[in-house]
Amino acid sequence: MLRAIIFDFNGVILNDEPLHFLAMQKAVATAGINLDRQEYWDKYLPFDDWRCLDAICRDHAAQLTQQEREALLAFKSLNYAHLLEDSYPLFPGVADFVVRAASRYPLAIATGARREEVESTLAATGLADHFLVIVAAQDFKRGKPHPESFLFALECLNRRLNGRSPKIAPAECLVIEDSIGGIQGARDAGMACLAVANTYPREKLAYASRVAGSLAEVDVESLAGLLEGP
Repeated sequence: MLRAIIFDFNGVILNDEPLHFLAMQKAVATAGINLDRQEYWDKYLPFDDWRCLDAICRDHAAQLTQQEREALLAFKSLNYAHLLEDSYPLFPGVADFVVRAASRYPLAIATGARREEVESTLAATGLADHFLVIVAAQDFKRGKPHPESFLFALECLNRRLNGRSPKIAPAECLVIEDSIGGIQGARDAGMACLAVANTYPREKLAYASRVAGSLAEVDVESLAGLLEGP
């Protein structure tokens, strides 16, 4: 039985993954690193900024001090804000899907994005009241594909629901993701996963319970059936 839905943010709700890449590419260039788009998509996309930078530095044998890393990430954030320009581009069908889903299920977000980025987007697009829980980069240590963020989001949902009996179990949750690492994390958490092909081609998302071209083509009433699958 489906009882809760957990959304990823970047690449599922907000169409800004290319902006994060460009912002990180420009930032790491200041450290002499040439970051390729395909490399970013294949290796780093599921990570939050800190984990992304750590992985890039490790793979490119770049040694940065803590102060240098903090300055580089601050520069990345400025780049991202400049590219976004307060436009908050949602993917097609997302706003309507969220409203319809929230009328049937409690909703949460589990993302490697910074909390302020998520909250500003939800506030600007009128979606803030539809999510009971936001789990952001500051709230967990092990990023996707580790399941920690999804399990913590479920824990927070159960607390927000004030001891609803019985508690919602992982097997009663659906995760909506766009990345390969996100799908792996959801499945390892014991949750079903709906993948949207916003970032990767469908064939790379086959481990999900279902793959859709976008949320615009998904009927909320059909989601319960995904928990009956493998």
